[in-house]
Amino acid sequence: MDDHVGTSTESRALVRVPGPAVAGLFAALIPATSPTLSAQQPIPVSGEVTCADCVITLDTVATIGGREDFGLHVITPFSQVAVDRRGRVLVTHLSYPEISIFDLEGDFLGTVGREGDLPGEYDGIAHVNVGPRFVHVFEFHRGRTMLDLGFEVVRTDRSLGQVLSSVVIGSDEVAFAVPVPEPGAVGHLLRILDVRGRVTSFGGEGRGDPGPQLHRFVVAGDEEAFWAVRQQANRVVRWNLEPEPVVARVFDRTVEAFERDNPSDQLWPRALNVGAMLDDDGLWIAWQTPDPEWTERISPGGEIPEVPWQTVLDGWLDLVDPSTGQTLARYHGDDAVLGFAHGSRYVVSYHEPSEGGAYIRLLEPKLSRGQSPHDRLSKL
Repeated sequence: MDDHVGTSTESRALVRVPGPAVAGLFAALIPATSPTLSAQQPIPVSGEVTCADCVITLDTVATIGGREDFGLHVITPFSQVAVDRRGRVLVTHLSYPEISIFDLEGDFLGTVGREGDLPGEYDGIAHVNVGPRFVHVFEFHRGRTMLDLGFEVVRTDRSLGQVLSSVVIGSDEVAFAVPVPEPGAVGHLLRILDVRGRVTSFGGEGRGDPGPQLHRFVVAGDEEAFWAVRQQANRVVRWNLEPEPVVARVFDRTVEAFERDNPSDQLWPRALNVGAMLDDDGLWIAWQTPDPEWTERISPGGEIPEVPWQTVLDGWLDLVDPSTGQTLARYHGDDAVLGFAHGSRYVVSYHEPSEGGAYIRLLEPKLSRGQSPHDRLSKL
Protein backbone atom coordinates (compact mmCIF):
# COMPACT_ATOMS: atom_id res chain seq x y z
CA MET A 1 0.00 0.00 0.00
CA ASP A 2 1.19 3.50 -0.85
CA ASP A 3 2.06 5.40 2.31
CA HIS A 4 0.46 8.53 0.91
CA VAL A 5 -2.77 7.49 -0.79
CA GLY A 6 -4.98 4.48 -0.07
CA THR A 7 -7.15 2.80 2.53
CA SER A 8 -7.34 -0.39 4.51
CA THR A 9 -9.61 -1.65 7.25
CA GLU A 10 -8.72 -3.55 10.39
CA SER A 11 -11.32 -5.08 12.72
CA ARG A 12 -8.94 -5.95 15.54
CA ALA A 13 -8.15 -4.24 18.80
CA LEU A 14 -5.47 -1.60 19.08
CA VAL A 15 -2.73 -1.94 21.70
CA ARG A 16 -0.64 1.15 22.38
CA VAL A 17 2.94 1.04 23.62
CA PRO A 18 4.16 3.95 25.78
CA GLY A 19 7.17 6.04 24.92
CA PRO A 20 7.66 9.16 22.80
CA ALA A 21 9.05 7.33 19.79
CA VAL A 22 5.97 5.16 19.33
CA ALA A 23 3.17 7.08 21.06
CA GLY A 24 -0.12 6.68 19.24
CA LEU A 25 1.14 4.11 16.69
CA PHE A 26 -0.03 0.51 16.30
CA ALA A 27 2.36 -1.64 18.33
CA ALA A 28 0.45 -4.90 18.01
CA LEU A 29 -2.85 -6.21 16.75
CA ILE A 30 -4.80 -8.81 18.70
CA PRO A 31 -8.29 -10.24 18.23
CA ALA A 32 -10.97 -7.81 19.40
CA THR A 33 -12.44 -8.46 22.83
CA SER A 34 -14.42 -5.23 23.15
CA PRO A 35 -17.88 -5.53 24.74
CA THR A 36 -21.18 -5.72 22.94
CA LEU A 37 -23.16 -2.52 22.69
CA SER A 38 -25.45 -3.42 25.58
CA ALA A 39 -22.75 -4.55 28.02
CA GLN A 40 -23.09 -1.42 30.15
CA GLN A 41 -26.53 -0.50 31.45
CA PRO A 42 -27.37 3.23 31.53
CA ILE A 43 -27.15 5.06 34.84
CA PRO A 44 -30.02 7.58 35.29
CA VAL A 45 -28.68 10.97 36.34
CA SER A 46 -30.53 14.17 37.21
CA GLY A 47 -29.47 17.20 35.20
CA GLU A 48 -29.88 19.56 38.13
CA VAL A 49 -26.85 21.73 38.89
CA THR A 50 -25.02 20.33 41.94
CA CYS A 51 -22.56 23.15 42.70
CA ALA A 52 -24.60 26.15 43.84
CA ASP A 53 -21.68 28.60 43.78
CA CYS A 54 -20.06 27.41 40.55
CA VAL A 55 -20.21 29.95 37.73
CA ILE A 56 -19.28 29.60 34.06
CA THR A 57 -18.07 32.70 32.24
CA LEU A 58 -17.05 33.00 28.59
CA ASP A 59 -14.13 35.24 27.62
CA THR A 60 -13.84 36.37 23.99
CA VAL A 61 -10.62 35.13 22.37
CA ALA A 62 -11.30 36.06 18.74
CA THR A 63 -13.97 37.57 16.49
CA ILE A 64 -14.14 36.38 12.88
CA GLY A 65 -16.31 38.31 10.40
CA GLY A 66 -18.60 41.28 10.89
CA ARG A 67 -16.86 43.34 8.22
CA GLU A 68 -16.27 43.44 4.49
CA ASP A 69 -13.49 40.99 3.74
CA PHE A 70 -12.63 37.88 1.78
CA GLY A 71 -13.43 34.41 3.04
CA LEU A 72 -16.51 35.37 5.04
CA HIS A 73 -19.01 33.48 2.87
CA VAL A 74 -18.38 30.42 5.06
CA ILE A 75 -19.66 32.18 8.20
CA THR A 76 -23.23 30.95 8.70
CA PRO A 77 -25.21 29.20 11.47
CA PHE A 78 -23.84 25.94 10.04
CA SER A 79 -20.14 26.82 10.05
CA GLN A 80 -17.59 24.26 11.22
CA VAL A 81 -14.57 25.71 13.03
CA ALA A 82 -11.15 24.35 14.02
CA VAL A 83 -8.04 25.99 15.50
CA ASP A 84 -4.63 24.53 14.68
CA ARG A 85 -1.46 24.50 16.79
CA ARG A 86 -0.27 27.73 15.12
CA GLY A 87 -3.39 29.64 16.17
CA ARG A 88 -4.92 29.67 12.71
CA VAL A 89 -8.71 29.50 12.60
CA LEU A 90 -10.13 27.17 9.93
CA VAL A 91 -13.76 27.81 8.96
CA THR A 92 -15.81 25.66 6.60
CA HIS A 93 -19.40 25.40 5.44
CA LEU A 94 -21.05 22.36 3.92
CA SER A 95 -22.00 24.28 0.74
CA TYR A 96 -18.45 25.26 -0.20
CA PRO A 97 -15.46 23.15 -1.29
CA GLU A 98 -12.78 25.23 0.42
CA ILE A 99 -11.55 26.17 3.89
CA SER A 100 -11.18 29.84 4.86
CA ILE A 101 -8.19 30.57 7.08
CA PHE A 102 -8.04 33.43 9.60
CA ASP A 103 -5.72 34.44 12.41
CA LEU A 104 -6.87 35.13 15.96
CA GLU A 105 -7.03 38.85 15.14
CA GLY A 106 -9.76 38.06 12.64
CA ASP A 107 -7.63 38.78 9.57
CA PHE A 108 -8.20 36.64 6.48
CA LEU A 109 -5.12 34.62 5.48
CA GLY A 110 -6.44 32.76 2.43
CA THR A 111 -8.33 29.64 1.38
CA VAL A 112 -7.35 26.01 1.04
CA GLY A 113 -8.95 23.64 -1.46
CA ARG A 114 -11.29 23.98 -4.41
CA GLU A 115 -14.05 22.00 -6.09
CA GLY A 116 -13.02 18.83 -7.90
CA ASP A 117 -12.16 15.15 -7.65
CA LEU A 118 -8.38 15.25 -7.24
CA PRO A 119 -6.53 15.13 -3.89
CA GLY A 120 -6.92 18.53 -2.22
CA GLU A 121 -10.18 19.16 -4.11
CA TYR A 122 -13.50 18.75 -2.33
CA ASP A 123 -17.22 18.37 -2.80
CA GLY A 124 -19.02 18.99 0.49
CA ILE A 125 -16.82 19.37 3.59
CA ALA A 126 -18.60 17.83 6.58
CA HIS A 127 -15.99 18.32 9.28
CA VAL A 128 -12.41 19.50 9.90
CA ASN A 129 -10.18 18.61 12.85
CA VAL A 130 -6.53 19.28 13.62
CA GLY A 131 -3.79 17.37 15.39
CA PRO A 132 -0.17 18.05 16.30
CA ARG A 133 1.06 17.30 12.75
CA PHE A 134 -1.90 17.17 10.40
CA VAL A 135 -5.21 18.74 9.38
CA HIS A 136 -7.97 16.17 8.85
CA VAL A 137 -10.63 17.17 6.29
CA PHE A 138 -13.72 14.94 6.11
CA GLU A 139 -16.14 15.09 3.19
CA PHE A 140 -19.71 13.85 3.35
CA HIS A 141 -19.24 11.00 0.89
CA ARG A 142 -15.54 10.86 -0.01
CA GLY A 143 -13.70 10.11 3.22
CA ARG A 144 -10.73 11.99 4.65
CA THR A 145 -7.98 14.14 3.17
CA MET A 146 -4.99 14.58 5.47
CA LEU A 147 -2.99 17.81 5.06
CA ASP A 148 0.28 18.82 6.66
CA LEU A 149 0.50 22.12 8.54
CA GLY A 150 1.47 23.84 5.30
CA PHE A 151 -1.87 22.60 3.87
CA GLU A 152 -0.19 20.24 1.40
CA VAL A 153 -1.96 16.93 0.75
CA VAL A 154 -0.36 13.98 2.58
CA ARG A 155 -2.89 11.26 1.74
CA THR A 156 -6.55 10.58 1.02
CA ASP A 157 -8.68 7.82 2.56
CA ARG A 158 -11.96 6.96 0.86
CA SER A 159 -15.03 4.96 1.92
CA LEU A 160 -15.08 6.00 5.58
CA GLY A 161 -18.73 6.99 5.74
CA GLN A 162 -19.80 10.31 7.19
CA VAL A 163 -17.68 11.74 10.01
CA LEU A 164 -19.41 14.79 11.47
CA SER A 165 -17.61 15.00 14.82
CA SER A 166 -14.24 13.61 15.90
CA VAL A 167 -11.45 13.93 18.43
CA VAL A 168 -7.72 13.65 17.70
CA ILE A 169 -5.88 11.37 20.11
CA GLY A 170 -2.31 10.14 20.27
CA SER A 171 -0.14 10.97 17.30
CA ASP A 172 -2.91 12.22 15.01
CA GLU A 173 -5.20 9.23 15.35
CA VAL A 174 -8.81 10.31 14.85
CA ALA A 175 -11.61 8.76 16.94
CA PHE A 176 -15.30 9.06 16.07
CA ALA A 177 -18.66 7.39 16.75
CA VAL A 178 -20.66 5.56 14.08
CA PRO A 179 -24.37 4.93 14.79
CA VAL A 180 -25.69 1.39 14.59
CA PRO A 181 -29.26 0.52 13.62
CA GLU A 182 -29.97 -1.97 16.39
CA PRO A 183 -31.01 -0.67 19.83
CA GLY A 184 -28.51 -0.88 22.65
CA ALA A 185 -27.23 0.92 25.71
CA VAL A 186 -24.44 2.49 23.68
CA GLY A 187 -25.99 2.80 20.24
CA HIS A 188 -22.75 3.34 18.32
CA LEU A 189 -19.42 1.87 17.37
CA LEU A 190 -16.13 3.54 18.24
CA ARG A 191 -13.76 3.82 15.30
CA ILE A 192 -10.14 4.92 15.32
CA LEU A 193 -8.51 6.05 12.08
CA ASP A 194 -4.73 6.17 12.05
CA VAL A 195 -2.33 8.22 9.90
CA ARG A 196 -1.95 5.37 7.38
CA GLY A 197 -5.70 5.16 6.78
CA ARG A 198 -6.26 2.01 8.86
CA VAL A 199 -9.61 1.88 10.66
CA THR A 200 -10.13 -0.13 13.84
CA SER A 201 -13.70 -0.68 15.06
CA PHE A 202 -14.79 -1.36 18.65
CA GLY A 203 -18.13 -2.14 20.29
CA GLY A 204 -19.56 -5.00 18.27
CA GLU A 205 -19.60 -6.73 14.96
CA GLY A 206 -22.05 -4.35 13.26
CA ARG A 207 -20.88 -2.36 10.27
CA GLY A 208 -22.42 0.83 11.55
CA ASP A 209 -24.63 3.12 9.56
CA PRO A 210 -24.89 6.91 9.20
CA GLY A 211 -28.48 6.51 10.36
CA PRO A 212 -31.08 9.24 10.77
CA GLN A 213 -30.24 12.61 12.24
CA LEU A 214 -31.71 11.48 15.55
CA HIS A 215 -28.72 9.18 16.05
CA ARG A 216 -25.84 11.57 15.43
CA PHE A 217 -23.18 12.08 18.08
CA VAL A 218 -20.80 14.82 19.18
CA VAL A 219 -17.58 13.57 20.74
CA ALA A 220 -14.71 14.61 23.00
CA GLY A 221 -11.73 12.91 24.59
CA ASP A 222 -8.06 12.68 25.45
CA GLU A 223 -5.39 9.97 25.65
CA GLU A 224 -7.36 8.00 28.24
CA ALA A 225 -11.05 8.40 27.45
CA PHE A 226 -13.44 8.93 24.54
CA TRP A 227 -16.87 10.49 25.16
CA ALA A 228 -19.86 10.27 22.83
CA VAL A 229 -22.92 12.48 23.41
CA ARG A 230 -26.09 11.84 21.43
CA GLN A 231 -27.16 15.02 19.66
CA GLN A 232 -30.89 14.82 20.33
CA ALA A 233 -30.90 12.99 23.64
CA ASN A 234 -28.78 13.27 26.77
CA ARG A 235 -27.20 9.83 26.68
CA VAL A 236 -23.47 10.22 27.42
CA VAL A 237 -21.08 7.28 26.91
CA ARG A 238 -17.52 7.00 28.20
CA TRP A 239 -15.02 4.64 26.58
CA ASN A 240 -11.77 3.87 28.37
CA LEU A 241 -9.03 3.75 25.71
CA GLU A 242 -6.28 1.97 27.65
CA PRO A 243 -5.13 -0.75 27.47
CA GLU A 244 -7.74 -1.20 24.73
CA PRO A 245 -11.07 0.60 24.15
CA VAL A 246 -13.99 -0.65 26.28
CA VAL A 247 -17.28 0.96 27.29
CA ALA A 248 -16.90 2.14 30.88
CA ARG A 249 -20.00 4.22 31.71
CA VAL A 250 -23.35 5.12 30.14
CA PHE A 251 -25.19 8.06 31.69
CA ASP A 252 -28.79 8.99 30.86
CA ARG A 253 -29.00 12.62 31.94
CA THR A 254 -32.39 14.30 32.38
CA VAL A 255 -32.06 18.04 31.81
CA GLU A 256 -35.40 19.80 32.23
CA ALA A 257 -34.76 22.66 29.78
CA PHE A 258 -33.52 20.20 27.15
CA GLU A 259 -36.38 17.73 27.57
CA ARG A 260 -38.98 20.49 27.44
CA ASP A 261 -37.94 21.34 23.88
CA ASN A 262 -37.22 17.82 22.68
CA PRO A 263 -40.31 16.44 20.89
CA SER A 264 -39.55 13.08 19.34
CA ASP A 265 -41.71 13.63 16.25
CA GLN A 266 -40.00 16.69 14.74
CA LEU A 267 -36.52 17.85 13.79
CA TRP A 268 -37.17 21.59 14.14
CA PRO A 269 -37.44 23.39 16.47
CA ARG A 270 -36.02 21.27 19.25
CA ALA A 271 -33.15 20.99 21.71
CA LEU A 272 -29.85 19.80 20.28
CA ASN A 273 -26.42 18.95 21.70
CA VAL A 274 -23.98 20.66 19.33
CA GLY A 275 -20.52 20.05 20.79
CA ALA A 276 -18.40 18.47 23.52
CA MET A 277 -14.95 19.13 24.97
CA LEU A 278 -12.92 17.46 27.73
CA ASP A 279 -10.42 19.29 29.93
CA ASP A 280 -9.20 19.28 33.53
CA ASP A 281 -12.50 20.75 34.77
CA GLY A 282 -14.59 17.95 33.29
CA LEU A 283 -16.76 17.21 30.27
CA TRP A 284 -18.24 20.31 28.65
CA ILE A 285 -21.41 19.95 26.57
CA ALA A 286 -22.71 22.81 24.39
CA TRP A 287 -26.39 22.73 23.46
CA GLN A 288 -29.19 24.82 21.96
CA THR A 289 -32.89 25.27 22.67
CA PRO A 290 -35.55 27.32 20.88
CA ASP A 291 -35.95 30.77 22.42
CA PRO A 292 -39.19 30.69 24.49
CA GLU A 293 -40.41 33.87 22.80
CA TRP A 294 -40.28 32.07 19.44
CA THR A 295 -41.54 28.61 20.37
CA GLU A 296 -45.18 29.39 19.65
CA ARG A 297 -44.38 31.44 16.53
CA ILE A 298 -42.55 28.67 14.67
CA SER A 299 -44.48 25.95 12.87
CA PRO A 300 -43.26 22.52 14.03
CA GLY A 301 -41.27 20.98 11.21
CA GLY A 302 -41.71 24.13 9.12
CA GLU A 303 -39.10 26.30 7.47
CA ILE A 304 -36.51 28.07 9.57
CA PRO A 305 -37.63 31.73 9.78
CA GLU A 306 -35.48 34.30 8.00
CA VAL A 307 -34.58 36.28 11.09
CA PRO A 308 -31.28 36.59 12.99
CA TRP A 309 -30.35 33.12 14.20
CA GLN A 310 -29.81 34.23 17.78
CA THR A 311 -33.41 35.42 18.04
CA VAL A 312 -34.78 31.89 17.66
CA LEU A 313 -32.14 29.99 19.66
CA ASP A 314 -30.71 30.11 23.15
CA GLY A 315 -27.20 28.84 23.87
CA TRP A 316 -26.29 26.64 26.83
CA LEU A 317 -23.10 25.16 28.25
CA ASP A 318 -22.98 22.38 30.85
CA LEU A 319 -19.93 21.25 32.80
CA VAL A 320 -20.39 17.57 33.68
CA ASP A 321 -18.52 15.54 36.29
CA PRO A 322 -17.00 12.64 34.29
CA SER A 323 -17.16 10.27 37.27
CA THR A 324 -20.87 10.74 38.08
CA GLY A 325 -22.51 12.32 35.02
CA GLN A 326 -23.87 15.09 37.23
CA THR A 327 -23.95 18.73 36.15
CA LEU A 328 -21.50 20.85 38.12
CA ALA A 329 -22.35 24.19 36.52
CA ARG A 330 -24.50 25.60 33.72
CA TYR A 331 -24.36 28.68 31.48
CA HIS A 332 -27.38 30.09 29.60
CA GLY A 333 -27.15 32.94 27.09
CA ASP A 334 -29.25 34.53 24.37
CA ASP A 335 -26.88 33.97 21.45
CA ALA A 336 -26.61 30.82 19.34
CA VAL A 337 -23.86 28.37 20.30
CA LEU A 338 -22.52 26.30 17.38
CA GLY A 339 -20.37 23.96 19.47
CA PHE A 340 -16.60 23.86 20.06
CA ALA A 341 -13.79 24.78 17.71
CA HIS A 342 -12.10 21.44 17.06
CA GLY A 343 -8.52 21.21 18.25
CA SER A 344 -9.19 23.79 20.97
CA ARG A 345 -11.25 24.39 24.10
CA TYR A 346 -13.08 27.39 22.60
CA VAL A 347 -16.85 27.67 22.34
CA VAL A 348 -18.10 29.03 19.01
CA SER A 349 -21.03 31.48 19.05
CA TYR A 350 -22.80 32.94 16.02
CA HIS A 351 -24.13 36.49 15.66
CA GLU A 352 -26.21 38.36 13.10
CA PRO A 353 -26.17 42.08 14.03
CA SER A 354 -28.78 44.56 12.83
CA GLU A 355 -26.01 46.26 10.81
CA GLY A 356 -22.90 44.74 9.28
CA GLY A 357 -22.10 41.17 8.40
CA ALA A 358 -22.50 38.00 10.42
CA TYR A 359 -19.62 36.95 12.65
CA ILE A 360 -18.52 34.19 14.98
CA ARG A 361 -16.74 34.45 18.29
CA LEU A 362 -14.32 32.05 19.90
CA LEU A 363 -15.01 32.03 23.62
CA GLU A 364 -12.94 30.43 26.36
CA PRO A 365 -15.08 28.88 29.13
CA LYS A 366 -13.90 29.43 32.68
CA LEU A 367 -15.19 27.96 35.93
CA SER A 368 -15.16 30.01 39.12
CA ARG A 369 -16.67 29.60 42.56
CA GLY A 370 -18.12 31.79 45.25
CA GLN A 371 -19.56 34.63 43.14
CA SER A 372 -22.77 36.39 44.03
CA PRO A 373 -25.96 35.74 42.02
CA HIS A 374 -25.56 39.14 40.30
CA ASP A 375 -22.12 38.14 39.06
CA ARG A 376 -23.53 35.04 37.43
CA LEU A 377 -25.45 36.92 34.76
CA SER A 378 -22.95 36.64 31.91
CA LYS A 379 -24.00 36.82 28.29
CA LEU A 380 -22.21 35.62 25.17
